[in-house]
Amino acid sequence: MAARKRTTAPIQDTVSIHDACLKYMTTEQGLRLALSHVRPDDFDTVKAVSEADLEAIASHFQPQLPETSPQQEIESATEQQQNSLSLPQQERHLIAPTQSPIPNAQLTLIDQLAKQASEEIAAVDAIAQVKNQLILNNLAVRDAELVEGINQHWQHQKQGYLGAIRDLVSKALEPVAITPDTTDLPAEVDQIIAELAKKLVA
Repeated sequence: MAARKRTTAPIQDTVSIHDACLKYMTTEQGLRLALSHVRPDDFDTVKAVSEADLEAIASHFQPQLPETSPQQEIESATEQQQNSLSLPQQERHLIAPTQSPIPNAQLTLIDQLAKQASEEIAAVDAIAQVKNQLILNNLAVRDAELVEGINQHWQHQKQGYLGAIRDLVSKALEPVAITPDTTDLPAEVDQIIAELAKKLVA
């Protein structure tokens, strides 16, 4: 029986996170951030908290103001204004915090984490883009080197072909002019015989 009392007592003395949020009219994130001051080990996973823990974090939330008459509200506002004028701004901020900065701090933390994650994704993406550009650039340079190597080899080979052609051309013989044969041999023979006949005695 004693063991049962030890196990059931904490349950009756605890409040669920949902009910605690309703009690202080805050979000679960704001409540858990406040719990981090009193339960640093499990503030982000605990399902229920004790009344003692809730009392310890009560100062982190805006207290409920009692109902006052209009005259009392005016006097209170006047007194607060006079007190604020008599203190430096930094002292007012430290002495009379009427509203807990915990929710804003939580939002700032979330915004900072989101910003960091976004910037990290952008940085990783930029690194990938640079790597891709380097790969494409290196491929283009290597292709150009191969093309230039083939071009240089062909230029050298082409000069060899042209040299061989020039050597062959230089070996060609000069053309020989053919003297035309203008002598009519039968006519010349007949003419010579005719001249000879004139010289012979009949």
